[in-house]
Amino acid sequence: MAKTFRLDILAADKYFYGGDCEEITFPSIDGRRGVLAGHEGMICCLTAGEVRFRVNGETRRAIVSEGFVEIMPTFVKLFADSIERPEEIDVLRAEAAKARAQERLRQQLSTKQYIHTHMALKRAMARIKAAGK
Repeated sequence: MAKTFRLDILAADKYFYGGDCEEITFPSIDGRRGVLAGHEGMICCLTAGEVRFRVNGETRRAIVSEGFVEIMPTFVKLFADSIERPEEIDVLRAEAAKARAQERLRQQLSTKQYIHTHMALKRAMARIKAAGK
């Protein structure tokens, strides 16, 4: 039997998952990170993309926006602004959001506007990619 840790995945508006987990991988600002039971404690920045976590040998997926992850040897807590299952994604809406963000990036934006627009583009692209799997 695989070693497990407690995993809690929370969004600003909902509790997405809570229970035992064998492994989790998530997008961070310096690439994908993976966590197994007994991992050294740390806190990571979460970027928009796909989270995969294994429960009872079954891999589950979620699409997340920005947030952070608290990792301890016996538990992991993932906090994101938004979380959704791939089957919940409205691809047409995500494509429209991607197009809007790309158009805004072509304009002269302030640094703050550029960062917000770039984050919106990353979220839209992550949603489109996940919905296509």
